Amino acid sequence: MWNTLRNFEAGDFSSWLREGNFIAEPFATYYVLLGLHAIGMAMVVGISFMLASRVLGFQLVVSLVEARRLLGLAWWGFWLNLISGLLLILAQPRREMMTPLFWGKMLMIVVAVWGLRALGRGLESARPAGRGAADVVELVPHAVRVAAAVVSLAWILAIVSGRLVGYTQPPPPL
Repeated sequence: MWNTLRNFEAGDFSSWLREGNFIAEPFATYYVLLGLHAIGMAMVVGISFMLASRVLGFQLVVSLVEARRLLGLAWWGFWLNLISGLLLILAQPRREMMTPLFWGKMLMIVVAVWGLRALGRGLESARPAGRGAADVVELVPHAVRVAAAVVSLAWILAIVSGRLVGYTQPPPPL
């Protein structure tokens, strides 16, 4: 398998992902992919944090019934992240596979996505219980609060480990 990955890295597609021009001369494909990855991350992680913080008792002026409509946009961000992330991995697959923090990041992403699905399903059971003095009062089951905490922690760990991957990666294998 290692030889297959080595041959793939030496191929045209992987080289284009690492070094090629995207649209115009100054834009390398790799950096365009990094930009798309950051946009997707802002969408999925930002909306996840917003929903989780609301479920955990912050931002009480935001209605959960209305806010859960943003989950569709969060999933768009996830798919953008998945596609751009896979292309970034294909640019140098052996180097990624050799980095233990990369695997930790992947595990945290799986946990975060699982938690986001649970959070989304749980938000369907949120029912308005009335309005306070400027706050929306909605009841959510305890399991939804646990999912919100898991989502937040998993995204934080995925972001930190993802950033550390760039600092701890070994040089490209020969």
